[in-house]
Amino acid sequence: MMLRLRLAKSMMEREEGMNHLWIQLLPEEGSTVEKAEVRIQLPTGLYRSPNLNGHEESESSGILINREAQGKDALLELYTQHAVHSDESFVIVTVSFKDSEDRWIELSDRIVIRFVAEEEMGETLELDQQVIKRVKELRNSAAEWPDSDDLTISPPRTYELRNNKYAYLEQLYRVDF
Repeated sequence: MMLRLRLAKSMMEREEGMNHLWIQLLPEEGSTVEKAEVRIQLPTGLYRSPNLNGHEESESSGILINREAQGKDALLELYTQHAVHSDESFVIVTVSFKDSEDRWIELSDRIVIRFVAEEEMGETLELDQQVIKRVKELRNSAAEWPDSDDLTISPPRTYELRNNKYAYLEQLYRVDF
């Protein structure tokens, strides 16, 4: 298996910056990956959101990808909240996976993130259009109408006002939605 890491932007703002990291698991031809766990080690001052693919995450923040998963990838939003003091840092991604022969294998790779002042962003900023396209795909699929199995439609209730000795209580305390 190969591990491919890609960033949406070639550099990131030092303060209140945002970027996307696309982690692709590329199995070799003829091999299958039964289970995989992706762990991300971030430098100080860099944070991440839950994965945008909707994969389950473990208590230790590992992204769990099983064989039934639609894509063998994970997309993360990386961000800074406060000023980062270094010019560049590494994000280390480690993948542990179980192959078709029931063996656990571990791969690790790293990618450089360059931090610059906001004024420097326009000069040499490069965008990876494939990562941006993947972000849009995941955002659009999350916004689609849910499947009919997930949505239950109940007909509205109709109430009849009855005329009995408790009818005044029903009129007084009934809540209409």
